[in-house]
Amino acid sequence: MRVRDQLPETITAERLVLRAPHASDLDDLVREANNWKVLEPTASLPFPYLHEHGCGFIERFAHKPDKRSYVIAGRENDRLKGVIGLYFHTDRPVELGYWLGESHWGFGYAPEAVTALLGEAAAIGLKPIRARVLSANAGSVRVLEKTGFAIIEQTHSVVERHLGKPLLVMEWQA
Repeated sequence: MRVRDQLPETITAERLVLRAPHASDLDDLVREANNWKVLEPTASLPFPYLHEHGCGFIERFAHKPDKRSYVIAGRENDRLKGVIGLYFHTDRPVELGYWLGESHWGFGYAPEAVTALLGEAAAIGLKPIRARVLSANAGSVRVLEKTGFAIIEQTHSVVERHLGKPLLVMEWQA
């Protein structure tokens, strides 16, 4: 069994549910993701984020052996607020990635989602977990620090969108 498959299908937090994407998430996914403020700090999401990108994410999410993605949804209404996931590599530690729609910033949802996912990762012995974040992305740096990540390296991005920008590599140990 792959490590990614040891993670639960659904993770419940106080106000959130991390779950598989559904076809009914498509409109919220495209609306929340198609925002330069949301996508600019990410390494790989396309801009503009179009309907076909959302369809592709929903259709392929379960078939990526190197990723385990979850929709971040509200417990009260099951509406998509963002996406979080772990990326599994053969030659380096697992990486955390996430984004949250701008309309959901400032409510503590990102740290709540990260904490919930890390709890499940710890339960299966998955450590360390790393995250790469642009130094200028103060909000994400704060989220990672609040959830137990520490800076282990200061470098520069090699991702085309951020080429040469200061980048922090952060690590979490269970």
